[in-house]
Parts: sequence; structure tokens; C-alpha cells
Amino acid sequence: MRLWHLVLTIMVLAIVFSIFRDPAGRIGLIVFATALGLVVIGVTAVMALFQTIGAIGMARGLLEHGQAFVATTVVLFVATAIMSTWIFIGAWLVQAVLP
Repeated sequence: MRLWHLVLTIMVLAIVFSIFRDPAGRIGLIVFATALGLVVIGVTAVMALFQTIGAIGMARGLLEHGQAFVATTVVLFVATAIMSTWIFIGAWLVQAVLP
């Protein structure tokens, strides 16, 4: 870790902590973190979904088609569950912050 990494980290933490003192700033940071997490999870889920749909096209036998369809279903289910949980946690944190 170089010195400028340390200085930049301290500056970013100082800005985040100063914003976090105000209730509106807390809500803003929670909404930002929730939205950023949803974007990351969503992009990851779409990339995994493209892989599983590609596996459907590459499948040669009935068993491989079945495995590819199961994998696609699992990706859709798990991504939906994780994203729903993430947004629930974000909404819960916003409600906990409000006076």
C-alpha cells in the first residue's frame, strides 16, 4: 500500500463519516449502497444466466439439456432470492435510521 492510497482512503472515510452524521446523509448512503449492490448482483446474475443459456445451446443429449435447464432455473431462483433479500435489508436499514 502506497502513501497516496492511505491518504485517499482516509479522505474517502472522512467524507463518508461526515455524511453519515446527518439522518438524510445516512439514508442517502444506505440507498446508494443498496443500489450499488443490486447493480453488482444483477450484472453477475445476467452473466451467469448467459452462461446457462449458452449451455442449453451447447447441449448434445437429453441429459445435458436437462442439466442446462436446471442450471438456468437455479440461477434465476438464486439471483431473485439474493436481490430480494438485499433490497429488503436496505429498506429495513432505512426504516431503522428514520427517527
